[in-house]
Amino acid sequence: MSKTEKSVDDHENVLIEAEKKLLHRSPFAGSRIPQKPRRSLPCVLDDWRIARAVHFMERNIAEPLSLEVVAAHVKLSPYHFQRYFKETMGETPSAYLRRIRLDQAALRLLLSDRQVADIAFGASYASHEAFVRAFHQQFGWVPSQYRTHARGVSSVPQPEELRRTDMVQVKRLQDMPLLALRFYGPYANVEANWKKFATVADQARLPLDRLQVIGIVYDNPEITPNELIRYDCALVDTGFDVGSSALTPVAFAADTYATLEHQAPYQEIFSTYRVLSFAWLSRVAGEFALEETKAYEFYLDPPWENFGATQRFNLTLPVRKIS
Repeated sequence: MSKTEKSVDDHENVLIEAEKKLLHRSPFAGSRIPQKPRRSLPCVLDDWRIARAVHFMERNIAEPLSLEVVAAHVKLSPYHFQRYFKETMGETPSAYLRRIRLDQAALRLLLSDRQVADIAFGASYASHEAFVRAFHQQFGWVPSQYRTHARGVSSVPQPEELRRTDMVQVKRLQDMPLLALRFYGPYANVEANWKKFATVADQARLPLDRLQVIGIVYDNPEITPNELIRYDCALVDTGFDVGSSALTPVAFAADTYATLEHQAPYQEIFSTYRVLSFAWLSRVAGEFALEETKAYEFYLDPPWENFGATQRFNLTLPVRKIS
């Protein structure tokens, strides 16, 4: 083998290992119940009615939502909405909502010290008992047992990540209306998702070069299987008319946020998450607590222009000051 061939092979091996960092083929803190075969979620949710229904459900995740209420939101009859949703998403609206509520509850069990009863009510369960039963059915553990298990197997911050906690800033951010395009799939797809998003935004004649773009992260790959992970590519909405585009209005809420700059290839993103979600939160446990499970990536450079190269953004988590 020539030196040139060896160099090419070495480069390819580096790329392979980098991409593997973005995959958790068997989530460490995921369900211990074998998953039944199911139809795949769409890689990009390009039907505006289903996209708006999904965002409506997720925005009201702590509220009891009936099929009639969600169907009315997208101006469909309950019968046609349920049938159309299942054709597009591979599961019924109620199954989708139950699954993401319990995934969010699992993330709260991992990252916070909230009482199980509080987490149950935040997941729209009327009783502790009903929550425990549903959680066990999805994960194979009762909630308190799961918390112990998940904390024992989740990623541990490395020494260099512990040192980065000094770089975390806490600030108050204001409300922002956003337009988002929903994607499903592993974090290895995120940069490709941004390229697709840029094409959709360009077709909608949106001035991307003048707009802040934000990635919205919903799921932890140590809990949620790759094919079910939700990610929104979004931009600040300054009053655009997108008609029946799959770009869906969502809101960034005014709140207190912890931020840390990521300036590395995207495959290093989990290191930045460990700094913010584990190392820093542990360090300030008596002062701040995690408020929500969503995270935001405020891009400093257009992500679709830096595919495979250094990505610059502020990773941002909502936090609550402990009084």
